[in-house]
Amino acid sequence: MNNSKYLIISISIFILVSFSFLALWEKNQRQIKDGWFLYFNDIDSTSPNFTIENYSLNEDFSWELFLDDTPIKNETIQVLKENKKNVIIDQPLEGHSIKIIVSHSKKNKEIYKNFD
Repeated sequence: MNNSKYLIISISIFILVSFSFLALWEKNQRQIKDGWFLYFNDIDSTSPNFTIENYSLNEDFSWELFLDDTPIKNETIQVLKENKKNVIIDQPLEGHSIKIIVSHSKKNKEIYKNFD
């Protein structure tokens, strides 16, 4: 009886230590070191509103909106580290496609929607 009690206690401690280690390891894996993300707020609609999430040290972004490959609006914005900014474009858009190009440091990312 005494040996089984020690066995249960040692297995319990082993499982507790293992889960704690895995939880800490997973938390470290989830942390984004340096990067940024760009996406539309509503992918199904014709809305050009989009979001920039910043996990880099550089906080300055510039973006340009194209309607059927014609530039119609551009702007510079600041997104603080570990924050996101929703960009609302409140002018009516009629066309076959929209494309948004965002520049950050020396990298560009683009997203687009086709309405055909």
